[in-house]
Order: sequence, then structure tokens, then C-alpha cells
Amino acid sequence: MGIWRLMTWMITGSRQKSEAEVTRLVREVIQADDFDRTQFHGFNAHTEMNRFDKSEGATSADLQDAWKESPVDILVPTRERNPDGNGQPFTIPGLFHRSLTGVIRAVFTEKAAKWFHLMPFKRIWKSPTTSQEQRLYDELYTSDAWITAHDDLQKQQRDDGCTLERVIAGLMFWSDATHLAQFGHASAWPVYLFFGNQSKYVRGQPNSGACHPIAFIPTISPTLFHLPETIVQFISRIAKKTAVNDILTHCKRELFHGVWKVLLDEEFIEAYQNGIIIKCYDGKYRQVFPRIFTYSVDYPEKVLVATIQDKGYCPCPQCLIPKKDFHLLGLLTDLSQRMSRARSYIHNKVSAARTAIYNLGSPIKGTLPEGHLKDMSLVPTFNAIADNLGSLGCDVYHMLTVDLLHEFELGIVKSVFRHLLRLLYVINPGMVIVLNDRFRQIPSFGKGAIHRFPPNVSEARQCAARNFEDIIQCAIPAFEGLFPANHDDVIQNLLFRLAQWHALAKLRLHTDESLNYLDKVTRLLGGQLWKFRDFTCTSFNTMELPSEAAERWRQKAGELSASGSTTHTSSTAHPKIFNLSTYKLHALGDYVNTIRLFGTTDSYTTQIIKLSHQRVKKFYQCTNKQEPAGQIAKQERRYTRVRRQYSGYVDAEDDTDPQNNTTPVSLEPHHRLSNSPINTFNLAEFLQSWPDDLALQDHLLSRLLNREYDGDEQSFSSEEQRHVQFVNSLNRVLRPKRLLINYTSYDMRRNQDTLRPGYGATVMLLSRENSSNTHPFWYAHVLGAFIISVDYMGVERTMEFLWVRWFGVVPGYRWGLKNAHLPKIGFISSDSDAAFGFIDPSLILRACHLIPAFADGRTDSLLHHGPSVAQERNAIDDWAAYYVNIFADRDIFAHYTGVGVGHQAQYCLQTSLNHEAHSSSSTGMQDELPTADEYSDKEDSYVSNDGGEGPQSASSDEESKDNDGAEDSEPDEDVVDEDMWSDEDEDSNNCASFKF
Repeated sequence: MGIWRLMTWMITGSRQKSEAEVTRLVREVIQADDFDRTQFHGFNAHTEMNRFDKSEGATSADLQDAWKESPVDILVPTRERNPDGNGQPFTIPGLFHRSLTGVIRAVFTEKAAKWFHLMPFKRIWKSPTTSQEQRLYDELYTSDAWITAHDDLQKQQRDDGCTLERVIAGLMFWSDATHLAQFGHASAWPVYLFFGNQSKYVRGQPNSGACHPIAFIPTISPTLFHLPETIVQFISRIAKKTAVNDILTHCKRELFHGVWKVLLDEEFIEAYQNGIIIKCYDGKYRQVFPRIFTYSVDYPEKVLVATIQDKGYCPCPQCLIPKKDFHLLGLLTDLSQRMSRARSYIHNKVSAARTAIYNLGSPIKGTLPEGHLKDMSLVPTFNAIADNLGSLGCDVYHMLTVDLLHEFELGIVKSVFRHLLRLLYVINPGMVIVLNDRFRQIPSFGKGAIHRFPPNVSEARQCAARNFEDIIQCAIPAFEGLFPANHDDVIQNLLFRLAQWHALAKLRLHTDESLNYLDKVTRLLGGQLWKFRDFTCTSFNTMELPSEAAERWRQKAGELSASGSTTHTSSTAHPKIFNLSTYKLHALGDYVNTIRLFGTTDSYTTQIIKLSHQRVKKFYQCTNKQEPAGQIAKQERRYTRVRRQYSGYVDAEDDTDPQNNTTPVSLEPHHRLSNSPINTFNLAEFLQSWPDDLALQDHLLSRLLNREYDGDEQSFSSEEQRHVQFVNSLNRVLRPKRLLINYTSYDMRRNQDTLRPGYGATVMLLSRENSSNTHPFWYAHVLGAFIISVDYMGVERTMEFLWVRWFGVVPGYRWGLKNAHLPKIGFISSDSDAAFGFIDPSLILRACHLIPAFADGRTDSLLHHGPSVAQERNAIDDWAAYYVNIFADRDIFAHYTGVGVGHQAQYCLQTSLNHEAHSSSSTGMQDELPTADEYSDKEDSYVSNDGGEGPQSASSDEESKDNDGAEDSEPDEDVVDEDMWSDEDEDSNNCASFKF
């Protein structure tokens, strides 16, 4: 009866009671040893929650970093000429925030601080192949920025007489406005704080407690410039209609930096300069100095933080290179200008512009203020961070890190993909259908590495960054052969360079060598983009995609409807050209320096904030939806108190399948086969049908004799084979359905691949051929896994083996990093004795992601006996060839490029760059990766018609307004339809290779 009552309670009432949450209720509450139902007489949740809130001061940590509400005062310009200032003061209420010093004190006393790194250090790795020592780059606390800050701190004179150890609290900020619900205008604009003292692998976990919300910037709706509605009404009354938008934009900047003035209070500035004494978790007193290292935001918020114009003359927050030169990525002139024209904050220019606006009555975008600001694309707002901390060594421009998610995945990749679709519509619209069909046939891979593609990739509806990441990782075979031959080569090379750059930029562990490699590939990518634009794109008159034209028509119709106009607008597609003069392309040149300064990109990616938003949205569901900021802050306090007071607390919000809530499998052994007695195979029947097939006995005997594996080419006499006797019933040999492969990843962490033998599982092994020119890996399709007991020389033992179908390298095909071609393999013909075989699971290196070579078609010449278990399910033939997707995840990419520090088998990077295959049995060496100097030497040949330096580019506002690659707004990552690109794929060969 108790279960019936529980299930009735779950089904009725609120719809937010998931199966996982109800199961957690039973396991953690009802079945708890100390659960006493007699304590619930007269229970009322509202009463108990109020009692819980009132007891908050009982914990010192909760008291010192509690939320408080403060107003933000700004001045609204009125266009009146007044020497004393014409600004109308306006107070914006509802800023909920926490004391930064209070948060620092609380966090350094928490249990999590036990694992904080307080002393920076350099990691040095000695290559086993070259014996050269190289610097490793990964965490913030091993970066140049932290080491420099630590050295400067130790040299700082002690004026207070304090002799305590001086340490740094590494502050990392994120902020981003987000929708709180799928429908309506409810939104929040949180500011998050993370501590760089904590490992990035912990900070990247949403449930680790590493994220500390410190403020909710007042906001009502994204449609109102992220400003409270009251100020919008106020401005509408005092300003002319034509100037409202400019004033709203100005007030948004004033509000943002007004919030930061509140956060950077006197207490924090004092701590920044002189430190604060904290009794840390280990019981020791230390003098802790806050230091702001990074601020991770998307581009619209970067311009807010940097107080520069959005898409102005010099729209880069890092340098003063004009927008018209952004397409010069990779040239030596671009590299030198980034250093010589680095941006610095000039308070006097902003002050002069504000005087013109507030004292002389000039318009915000008037000639007088623009005369002070335009050459540096500044705005008339004082920068709160620079004004308060600039004199203490805090550079507001350097802290704005690169943003791979928005700049590359939702930027460059999205731009290139869209323009490739435009080209297909011009060349042959039917090819778009072929492209969709190809993407549908690409198998998924890994736990989030490659997702199953939707039916119509070309529509790209509400695609998130991970969708475009999957596209660029798998695009090479999908687009092959869809364009004329001369253009197809250009596009194939471009797609390879894009995937190559993405894999390098997203590495979680870099070396000096790999960073030099990334620098070269950046320059190569720039050259390939020029070639694509100047040769392929100029050969066709591309128009808007149907979806783009429809969206533009809807927006225009909405604007006309709002204005009351009866004018009709046309939905005819407009011309669209490929534009390289964008900040997103320009930002690619900053990645190498940023990684050297702050560590790898996964440490400060904006993807972290997308995960952090999930908890804010969860808290929002517990509010009454009216003015939610304060209620969300209260929910955060409750959650934090519970987490601090109960170290055994487990947040099970991600446990979507309670049946899988089992003890984690150890990652220490190389592999594990499930040994369920349910899955068996009748080996006796097989041996009776094929009495002369002794390959299995030869394989097992070779392993029993500890012979080195060479592809099962060894054969034994019948006398030797008789020493191997099968034990127990051969009609019920265990046939596991799941194979787990544990491995050490390139960044020295233990990961796991999960394979389903017989369901598209493909593995790679180290090649057993001795020639230096051989392909480095062997590939096999796993048809089945078996566990059998054998008796050898009177000793019984259990042996595991895999039945595989072998691949061979396609003869005559050239692959390599220089010529930008993926490795290409195909099944060995069944006419060969080497077509099938057995392998020891311990020889497997990794699971492998194969993509059919669609352009080569299918063939029925490889298997001559009709449908077979060796083929894909429901297939009557095979693909003629497959491409090895070396970009499936970063670990696989590291195997082919030699940048895997954690890999036992090491390859010299330069050797990997030179590696190419010429035949199925051997490979050849070629010249090294084409140097980026090949493009730098051609700078003089890239001269535009107007005499400007560099490849010809659309740079005028009128010309670039409708061009792809413009800084258009990305879809909100938080409202993406996740069901469109579902992870559910029962046939997938899922390998848990983590893609951060």
C-alpha cells in the first residue's frame, strides 16, 4: 500500500516529479536509517522553510557571503546645455548581489578549499621520442599570468608588518543574460564567480559547487535592452523619439558598470591592495590577495565590459586594428599589429566625451563626443573595472578571454556551413537533399562526442554550438564530390583546416610544440579562407537560403506591423556574399597567446556558463515568477547551506535513469567484458560445421605461448593444437554484449570507451608492422566478443577474444596533415584469408569513428555469400571505403598528431606532420606541413583594387550589412530544442570519450 500511495503522489499534483527524483526520495529519505515518521505530525513545508531561512545566521560562512539588495544610480542625458551637468538621476532598484570579499572568505574556509592550489608552478614534460623538455599548459594556476602575479605579490613591500604566507585568490568571472523559461520574457542576467585555485576539471562540473553567483543585474526583458521597464518609460518621457534607442543603449552601459561599481566596493579594493587574513580550511592563517584573471563573455557583452562600440571602427576588445583589416588573419602584418596596437584604457577621452554630452548637450552619437571616441571605438561610459583596479595592475582588456563557443563554433563554422549551402542551392539544389541524406547516415560516437544528426541538417533550426561542432568534425566526407572538381578540392581542404584548428584550439593540455603547431594552422586556415572566398565564392552568385529569406521577411513584417505601416514587403531572396571582415575571424589570432597566458580554453570557455544557467533556471521553477531575482537568490542560499552542512549531499538532477544508478566500473583495468549468462553462443555447432577451420585454436595457442601478436599469421601443427582443449559446454559460450575499454587520454586522465560488438563497433590497434613507413594503426570491425574456458597442459584458464573483420588502407590514396586528407580504409575482400580474424581485447588502443566515403558509393564485391553478420544490419552490401575520423574527439586527434602527453606510444609531432599513406601496405614520407610563410610571402600579391593591403574584402557598412559572417546574434543556447539532435541512438557504438 505504501508503494501505491507513493506512485499516486508522483502521478498526481505537480508535473515536476520525475522518476529519478521519486527514486531519490525513497533512497535518501524514506529508506534512511534515521528517518522517523513521527517527526512529521503537523508538518507544513512552508513553515519549515521559513524556519530554515531565519536560522541562516547560525553559520558564519552563510552570514558573510549572504545576498543583499542595493540600488544602482545612473545619469540619463537630456540634451540640455548646462555647465553643471544635465544628467537626470535615475535609481534602478533590485540589484541583488553578494560581497566579493565575503565570498572569498567563505570559500577559503569550505571543504572544497582543501584541494585549492595556492602556489603556482610550471609543468615540464620530457618527450620520450625527442628527449626534449617542453612546458605544459593546462590549468590557470600553472599559467604565466598566475606565476607573474605571484612573483609580483611576493616582491610587494610589507607595510602592515604581517608575516603570514601570501597567496592569491584567482578570480574568474562569467556573465550572460539568459531566458528563464521557454515562453514569455522572463530572463535573468547573472554574474558568476569561479576560483582559478580549483582544478578546471572540477569547475567544469555543474554539481561541484564551484560556481558562485555574485549578482543578478536588474533586467525585465531582452526586448528592452536588458533594462528595467521603469527606465524605458522614464526615457520615453524626457527624450525625443529619434534618440530613445541611443539613450537606452547608453543607459544599459551605465547600468552594467554601475553594478560593477557596487561589486568593486572599498572593502574589495582594500583587499586587492593589502590582502585579507583568512583562517583557511586547513586551520592555517594566510594573507589572501584577490586577483582578477579572466572574464568570459560573448561578444555583445565583451563590448560592455570593455566599454567599446559594438561593431565599431575598431571592434576588437584587445587591439586597435580596424575592422577592414580583420580578414588579414595569418599574415605577419596582422601578427605585428596585434602587439603594436594593443588597446589601453584612456580615461581622459571618455571624460571629454561625457562633458560634451552632459554639459554641452551634445547627442550621444554627436560629432563632438565622437571626435574623442571614434578612433578607438570607445563609448562615453567610465569603465568601473579600469577606474577602480587599473592602477593596481588589473587590465580590463587582457582579462577578456577568447570564446571558442561563440567565435568559432557559432561563428566561423556556422558562417562557412551556411555559405556552402548557398553554393549548393546555386549549383544544384538537389545536392542539398544528398547532403542531408549523407549526414543522416553518419553514426554517432562516444558519450557526447558525435551525436546522431537530424533528418535535415541543412535547415539547422535552433542549432546549438555542439551541433555545429559535430558538423565540422564530420563534414569532409559529407560534402565530398558535391561541388565541381576544382572547387571541391578547395572546400575539402578548408573543411580539414577548420576541423584541425578546432581540435587544436580545444585541447585540454598543450605543449610548446602543440602551440607552435596551432599557430601554424591558424595561418594556414587564414590562407585557405582567402582562397575559398577569392576563388570559389566569387565564381557563383549566391543568394540567401530559403530559411534566411523567410526569417528576414518575418522580421520586416513584424517591424511594419508595430509601426502601423500598411506597406508590403517582399520575401524574395537577397544576394549574400562570404564576408571575412568579422571580429569572430579576427579573434582566432589571439588563441595561442591566450593559452600561453591563462591556460587552455576549456578553463574559461563560455560553455561553463551555459551549464551554470541550468541551476538558475531550476531555482526559477521554485519561485512565483514575479520579480524572480530575489527569490532565486533565496533559493541559492538554501541550496548552498544544505551543500555546506551536509557533505554527503548528492544532487541527483542529472540521474535521468535510476536503473543505471549502480556502482561505477573501475577505470584501472584495460578492459572489461560483461559476463551475463543470458548471452551465449553455440560454438560446438560452429566447429562441427567448419571442422577444418582451426584459426581460433591457433589464435588461443599463440597467446598461451606468449607469442607476440602479428595478425594471427602463425599456424601450429595438429599435435600442438591438441594441447588446447575447450572446457565445459561449447553450446553455451559466453558472448558479452558490451565491451568497456579503459585508456589514458592525451591529458593524462582515465577515460572509457563503450562498444557493442556486432553493432557497428570499430576499434584501432597499434600496427604490428616493423617498417618505419607503415600506417601507424590497424583497424577492425568487431563482430563478436567471447569468453571461453580452455585447458592447456593441464591448467584451466579463462580467455577472452574478439572476432573481427579487418580493414586495409586504400591502395594509392594519399593521406596526411600536409595535404589535408583523412586516412581512408576499406574492408578486405573475403577472398583473402586476412579478411577475418581474432584479437586479444587487451591490444585495443581506442574505439574508432568511421564515416562512409559517400562519394565512392557501395559495393557487393567484398562479400560473395550474400547477406552476412559481417555487414551492417539490414544491409546487402558494403561501403566501398571509409574515412577514419581523426577529429572525432581530441584524444583520437592526438594519436594522429603526436601531441598526446598521456599516450604510452609516442610519436614525434614533426613525423606525424610528414606522414602520408601511398598504398595498403606501406606509407611514405613527404615534406613537412606547408609553412604558413608560404602565405606570408604572398602578402604583396594580395592587394585589393583600392590599393589596400590584403585580400579583397567587403568592409563598408553598406556592403557587409547583408553579408554572411556579420556579427549577427546567435540563438540562445539555453532555449535550444534538445530533442532535435537527440543523443538517443540504440544502434550507436557509444564510446565515453569526453568532449568538454
